[in-house]
Amino acid sequence: MPSTSILTPEQLDEFDRRGVLRLGGLLSADRVRRAREHVQRRLAPLGLWREGAWHLESFPRPQWPASGLKTSKAIGNKHPDVQALLEEPALLSAVDTLLRGRAFDRTAFRRPQILFTLPNSETWTVPTDWHVDSPRLASGRPPGVQLFTFLDTVEPRGGGTLVIAGSHRLLNDGRLIRAKELRRLLCREAFFRELCSGAPASAEDRARLLDRAGVVDDVVLELVELTGAPGDAYLTDLRVLHSGAPNAADRPRMMATHRFVRADVMRELTETLGWEPLG
Repeated sequence: MPSTSILTPEQLDEFDRRGVLRLGGLLSADRVRRAREHVQRRLAPLGLWREGAWHLESFPRPQWPASGLKTSKAIGNKHPDVQALLEEPALLSAVDTLLRGRAFDRTAFRRPQILFTLPNSETWTVPTDWHVDSPRLASGRPPGVQLFTFLDTVEPRGGGTLVIAGSHRLLNDGRLIRAKELRRLLCREAFFRELCSGAPASAEDRARLLDRAGVVDDVVLELVELTGAPGDAYLTDLRVLHSGAPNAADRPRMMATHRFVRADVMRELTETLGWEPLG
């Protein structure tokens, strides 16, 4: 594990409070370029990428919430240039610091996942599919850290993942709360009610919810749209509520994500989620 941290005490405090930390230029330009070129090569046979440019007219335009294609099949995640994103020393240093030096499991999540969304909406709106990928564990231990990084520029309203900063601190009271139950409980709170219900009705009014901030149980909450340039990264607590979002831009969203799950919570997480042990 890295012996020194690239994070400042202030950044560590920000992560603890908000569950979201932006690190500009965390991944090297060369690694990101190679991963991006892998995605583009895989999309060339579909006519989406040729002669160094996107040709989106050659593919049926999807409608939100459809992303346009099945990413794991059309692009895949097993290529060495995608795997190499996880070998970045600065990334491993930051994760080591956020996990307080605890090892992360390397069996359940072995490689990054490509996130790719074609333009799929004329107007952008705040979605309703807020969820977590990890339950609240009975032990109360945080399960780990998730990486979101950009293979190409993702501008505002361009399909970047949305997260609710601060939400990882809610309902951590020493009991098991599964993901669906957690959402139900949180949606009782005024701050979450409109986000979960679909009200207000118009896309424009819902888009204004992005500027919403609030307080629940003395925890400050804020919507954050993950946007950035190639190599920029966000690290989030795995308990943070998040959602996919429409892509109202004129270019695809190309991101990658990976979950660094603490090795010392894997047994509890596996038993809770009913995962089959890996051989």
